[in-house]
Amino acid sequence: MGEKAAKGCLVVHGLSGTPATMKPISDALQAKGYIVHAPLLSGHGDLETLAHSTAEQWYESLLQAYRTLQSQVDDVYFVGLSMGSILGLKLAEELNSKIKALALLAPPIEYTCSFRFFIIPGLRYTPLRWFIHSTAKDFEKSVLNPEGREYYRANSLARIPCDSVIELLNLTKAVCKNLSKIDQPLLVLQGRKDHMITSHGFIKIKKGVHSKKLEFVLLPHSSHILPLDYDQAEVVKRIVNFFETVSASGGQKQ
Repeated sequence: MGEKAAKGCLVVHGLSGTPATMKPISDALQAKGYIVHAPLLSGHGDLETLAHSTAEQWYESLLQAYRTLQSQVDDVYFVGLSMGSILGLKLAEELNSKIKALALLAPPIEYTCSFRFFIIPGLRYTPLRWFIHSTAKDFEKSVLNPEGREYYRANSLARIPCDSVIELLNLTKAVCKNLSKIDQPLLVLQGRKDHMITSHGFIKIKKGVHSKKLEFVLLPHSSHILPLDYDQAEVVKRIVNFFETVSASGGQKQ
């Protein structure tokens, strides 16, 4: 077998998304010499299949992608969007130093008042659970850039299963209980105009982790789907620069 490449990156989409929604980031990292693996998480790509998939299956998809990438490179970095960022935190908790650094895009830890994330869990205890199986995605609010919005519409599901929302909420609760296991460098990016989450999520991350290198960037013109919104270029630049800084320091947990 030949020598491994120096560095690789896992690039992970959000709930109901696909790897295509992360393409600007994947392309930029590849241009910088990273071996990029952007897996399609279990169940994604089809509404019915997603409704019957679990957080454990999503995570197993990520683990498989990690094992493949780890066999090809010396250092593994991570970028995740929304649910993808929560899966990345879980990966860091379980593998620790095997993940060099993480960039978390719009991690859904603290939510704004939203039907999807506050009412849906309660539906399980009412007869409505037999009638409401999914909720429509708000493309207008998810991506403010019209061009990015249409791309997102074409490369993700139009609805989100209620069961998948509950899976994500339970996953997030479990991950937040173990944040103290994380000491890798972390970059957290969030859109100032995000309609779904608040910056209090970063505060919870900051209080929970032991990372010495921890950066938070608020993007002024973007909502939730950061790779496709108005601040796309800044998002890409921040991620690349952060990883390069970590690499230059020898990956030390500064």
